[in-house]
Amino acid sequence: MKKNHFVIISIFLLFTLGFTEEPSKTPFKNKLNTKKTVIKGKVHNWPTDTVYFATFTFHSPYSTSEGFQVLTSDKTFEYTFDQVDKPFIIFLTPERKFLDLRNDVLFENLTDKYYRGYCQKFYDYPITTYLIEPGTETKVELTKTKRYGKTQIKFLNDNTYNSEYYQTTFELDAGLEEVLDSKFDSTLKDLRNIDNAIKNLNNKLNELSTKLDKEQKYISPFLYKYTKSEIEFGAKKEFLRYLLLDHKEEISEIFRDEIPEKINNVIEFNKGKVDYATMIGQEYNEFLELYLTFKFSKLKNKLISYKDFDKEKFDFALKELPKASKYYYLANNLLHINYNEKTKELVTRLIGLYPDGKLNDRLLEKYN
Repeated sequence: MKKNHFVIISIFLLFTLGFTEEPSKTPFKNKLNTKKTVIKGKVHNWPTDTVYFATFTFHSPYSTSEGFQVLTSDKTFEYTFDQVDKPFIIFLTPERKFLDLRNDVLFENLTDKYYRGYCQKFYDYPITTYLIEPGTETKVELTKTKRYGKTQIKFLNDNTYNSEYYQTTFELDAGLEEVLDSKFDSTLKDLRNIDNAIKNLNNKLNELSTKLDKEQKYISPFLYKYTKSEIEFGAKKEFLRYLLLDHKEEISEIFRDEIPEKINNVIEFNKGKVDYATMIGQEYNEFLELYLTFKFSKLKNKLISYKDFDKEKFDFALKELPKASKYYYLANNLLHINYNEKTKELVTRLIGLYPDGKLNDRLLEKYN
């Protein structure tokens, strides 16, 4: 990954969840279509003359970057990404204020403020999201039906099916969430029926994995790995939500004793096999926050619904997170929270530990 990642990300523009025509389904061509990485298109009924864009606060050298581009007179835009050597995720919106919503996904949604259907509501806002791969062209038409509603998207690039398949990843956690909802299975109201929750989750996990495997030859190798990770960590995340947010009282009792092995088996993962496709995924990043909550509660022998970011959490993350995730998790948290002398000390420590960190320039800019 190149050091000038921030300039790289003076980028991005467009997407959303609506589409109408069934794309042609042909095997994915495993060669890049262009030497450039491009996103371009046209907007209809756009409420402003500007497209605002941002990366999510996830694990990537492109994390937490944002910018804007004024539309041309014929409502078109085009941006060429310079020196991009890794895929990344961006979202686009017609109004600056909606950029702030991306922080809610990680920093608000995973607290006691969480409510079912949040992610669905998030994507109902005028926000569109894209997976950008190096050496590809993403060509779209965006249509606003109403100012605060969804934006319809039509892909016009060569790999239309691949682009549209990425949109299905937003629906994964809804399916996993449903099978752990007592409305789906009334026995789940009682945590003593945890075996039923695990069974439901495993059945759904196998169903989604089987469906993905049938799509493997039609989507890019990276998108396949990305989606596979979204399924795996989406399941772990929803299980943690079920425990920590839906059953606070019962799970508090469990933390006073030894955590049953069957629960640990669902939650734990191979920390040495976290790859880049996993690290930039939404489900993995949401999972990590709840994972730290679970492990911290286990350490304290009581349920800690949410641990604010401080020196103790900084040290705990260094101890518990996968090696590949530690820097980006800590850097993005420090970029999110308010400046003070204590957080400045943590920035100094982080840069000392990771002198070549890809987000160090952003941290120094904020904390100097």
